[in-house]
Amino acid sequence: MTTARTGNRNVTVRQRPYKLLVTEAAGPTDTDRATVLTPRSGYRVRLVRLRILQTAGEGRFLVETYFGTAPNLIADPSQGIDILAVPNIGSDSTRTFARREGPFGRRDEPVSVRHRGVAPTTSLRIFIDYTEEP
Repeated sequence: MTTARTGNRNVTVRQRPYKLLVTEAAGPTDTDRATVLTPRSGYRVRLVRLRILQTAGEGRFLVETYFGTAPNLIADPSQGIDILAVPNIGSDSTRTFARREGPFGRRDEPVSVRHRGVAPTTSLRIFIDYTEEP
């Protein structure tokens, strides 16, 4: 419990715990949708940052990131997170969102990725910083 002062009196404020979670996943090697993160049952994912790293020199790739199980971002643009342009042997990431300000999905909704156009033959490494909320 935290005590905050408002005017001439003290008010007890109960803050929810904030636990930053990090996961790593292998990206798909085709142009089909792939689930890279599924929240615990009854929870939803709030994104803090998503970073994609290419370790093999195969060229530049566009990667759609979005919430849900739609076949691509065009099918449900309201669920979109970002389209990342991953350079040859490099990385790209979404911006880093402040606490409780990042995009979030519905309860039990996964984070999905899909390659636009051509897919790499070796999987990209995907790092996701997120929180789970009830």
